[in-house]
Amino acid sequence: MKAYLELKAEKEAIEKQMEDARKNERKAVIKQVRELCKEFKITAGHLKGTLAEGRKPKAK
Repeated sequence: MKAYLELKAEKEAIEKQMEDARKNERKAVIKQVRELCKEFKITAGHLKGTLAEGRKPKAK
């Protein structure tokens, strides 16, 4: 059986990998959204008012 400190170190390494994977996936999705918006000529004006219910737009 592994010692507590070894398991803790593995957990931290896995959490770091998870965070890196999340960041990379987010970058890829944002790139895809930008490409689709460009392809279909979607502007910020088209998207205005489409925030999920309960979510407030950013203050200007």
